[in-house]
Amino acid sequence: MELVGEKLKKQREINNLTLKNVSDELKISQDILFDLENNQIKDKINFVFLIGHLRSYCSYLDLNENELIDQFRKQHFPEEKNEFEIERPIIKKNNILSNKVFSLSLIIIIFSSFYILFISDNRPSREYAVIPDLPENYIPIVESANLEEVKNEKTKNTNINNLNYAKKDDNINSSSAIAASSKIKDDIPILITLKFLDDTWIQLRDENDEMILSQLMNKDDEYSYDSNLNYSITSGNAGHILVLINQKVRGKVGKKGQVVDSLVLDKNFNN
Repeated sequence: MELVGEKLKKQREINNLTLKNVSDELKISQDILFDLENNQIKDKINFVFLIGHLRSYCSYLDLNENELIDQFRKQHFPEEKNEFEIERPIIKKNNILSNKVFSLSLIIIIFSSFYILFISDNRPSREYAVIPDLPENYIPIVESANLEEVKNEKTKNTNINNLNYAKKDDNINSSSAIAASSKIKDDIPILITLKFLDDTWIQLRDENDEMILSQLMNKDDEYSYDSNLNYSITSGNAGHILVLINQKVRGKVGKKGQVVDSLVLDKNFNN
């Protein structure tokens, strides 16, 4: 069976291309291209990064990318399947009944203790006020005094309520004005969405060069972020990445097979 490297080298020679021609066009070092054609993988190289270069090389030579990448993985990283039998748990039936009785008894004890400690003691006790007997000639005087006290209390409550309503209206008007002014000051966020038209390796880093994302994205995957984050993009095939800003298509990151390194997109991007 013909290996992946042999297919790459054969197709390159058919197209009358040298390794230097391919390296200058794809911005990939000749050492990496040489290793791919000779089916060699260095120990310290990033496998995801290598797959991105392989995809760009296949696309440049008009070869079937997915088929060769799948063959490349099986060639260098064969999957090992370990078959083993899961032991069935041993169930002891003798203690099931006793465990159920113990659990039920424990639940009853807990609820009984809770009721005794927190519920039964909190019941309010009835208290009776002792009202002295008044002479009959004092009863009309007491009733008249109580009625006058009720009228004064109602008048006082009405004045307080009117004052509170006036304060509430002022607060509502002032808060409405503050809310309106704050809405005017808010900036409209700019959302950048990367839509992947085919399987593509991508790497995102922030302004401090910290890694945010590094993986092989599948076809129709999407990744969104705020433009203020200023993420830099590195990819093995810029032509497979479509850019949308606030859900409006602005074009692709680059040409098919093009490798981009540390590209920063802004709200004015158009391609």
